[in-house]
Amino acid sequence: QLTVGHAAYPVRLLDTPYLTQSEKEAMEVEEKEIEPVEPFEAKIGECTVSLVDFVATGKKWAVDGSLVLAPRRQGSSLNQPSLMLSAREVLLTDLRSEVIALGMKAEYSALSGYSQLIINGKIFVRKDTASGKLGVEGPLCEDFFRVRSLVSSQFVTL
Repeated sequence: QLTVGHAAYPVRLLDTPYLTQSEKEAMEVEEKEIEPVEPFEAKIGECTVSLVDFVATGKKWAVDGSLVLAPRRQGSSLNQPSLMLSAREVLLTDLRSEVIALGMKAEYSALSGYSQLIINGKIFVRKDTASGKLGVEGPLCEDFFRVRSLVSSQFVTL
């Protein structure tokens, strides 16, 4: 289902990439096959999620009038940042326990607008109270990469 503003429209998703007429003709001349696009799927709890990049083809499904969407060709998509999803809220107090289990020292503090963990006195994991965004800051050292890996392990990246 496609949501635009307050309206929702039924859609059909194709696995064949959308090509302009000139791209189709070029493929025919080169005698190349159009390869279907398989979306990357990840499990979060009981749900399966997928990040897709589709374009409206301008056609409608004859049976029920659904809009037809096709994936963009590989390489034609805009470079978008990764999307990180978590099944639950990532709590710094839980991260603190995991950091301590790795043999590092961690101090938790809650300040105005954000809370933070200070690991081994040099690595900061900050969580914005309003948005819930997490950030890892500090010198590029073994501890930094271990903490960053631990924070990243709390998410599925699409």
